[in-house]
Amino acid sequence: MDFKDQVALVTGASSGIGQRVAIDLSARGAIVVGCSRSLKKLQDTANELKRYSSSSTVMVCDVSAPEQVKEMVRRVLSQFGRIDILINNAGFGAYQSFAESSIDSIESMLRTNYLGTVYCTKEVLPSMIARRSGHIANISSVAGKIATPNMASYCATKFALMGLSESLYHELKPLGIHVSVICPGPVCTKFHLLFDDLAPNAPAFVVLDAAAVSQAIVKAIETERFEVVMPRVLAFVCFLKGLMPGFIRFLTARTLRPRAGRR
Repeated sequence: MDFKDQVALVTGASSGIGQRVAIDLSARGAIVVGCSRSLKKLQDTANELKRYSSSSTVMVCDVSAPEQVKEMVRRVLSQFGRIDILINNAGFGAYQSFAESSIDSIESMLRTNYLGTVYCTKEVLPSMIARRSGHIANISSVAGKIATPNMASYCATKFALMGLSESLYHELKPLGIHVSVICPGPVCTKFHLLFDDLAPNAPAFVVLDAAAVSQAIVKAIETERFEVVMPRVLAFVCFLKGLMPGFIRFLTARTLRPRAGRR
């Protein structure tokens, strides 16, 4: 796929996967608009984008606020005339039992991780449908396919993204709009700094870096592939869950016990 002059909107672009894919698309010739809640945190992204494209820019937007999303999309369409690619990446996680999680924290995660994707997609879709062209890439997680202990709220938002993405795939394909959902396992980013130190350490061979996930996102857009689960070993575990769900639940419980004695 030729990304030259394609307009891409990337949420959660101030760090991690969002920052990396924004830069990678810009390096491939796309005009990238990266958004995040903090202009200060977006500055590094803005500097990198300008190295490849003078037209690329950043915008402040909290995707959990529908009015901010509406204004951001209006500005992008006004400035560039279209949005060819939407990458719904913004999100955060927490490691805490459901019983100890406050309703406010659960609702905050739902608004950012799931409803943020809904708000952005709803605002971008009319112009894509009018042109019968576009690609929407939603960043879910292996936690959206296999639930893990002490991450009920996070897993719920990622499972929701899987259902949303699959339904949209069927609805939008006849209209010329493609949908992808990318499900990485643990990624070495600042994302996990938010997690309690009781969280079990993931084996090194399943931990990804942001560059690898970005490459998978770009390839999914190029090939119009619906689902990517990575790394391969976790893709295989997800496959096994469909065949032996009870065994995978047993394995998950044994493998992902909280580290004892660190409270």
